[in-house]
Amino acid sequence: NTENIMNKINEVIWNSGLRKGFIAKKMGISQSNISMWIDERRKPNKQRIKELCKILDCTKEDLFPGEQKGK
Repeated sequence: NTENIMNKINEVIWNSGLRKGFIAKKMGISQSNISMWIDERRKPNKQRIKELCKILDCTKEDLFPGEQKGK
């Protein structure tokens, strides 16, 4: 369910102790992009997911629990 996915992104960001502005700057995007992911208005693409995982030191499975591999 999309709500759980986006809430999970917010949870992982919160638990990292990093600010959304810092993460956005590292990714070369606006903070509003990250907010849109959290607010379920957009979903990050595969490249953004990889970048987010690297910055947050997490796996795709941490951000998208229960999602089948390869999707």
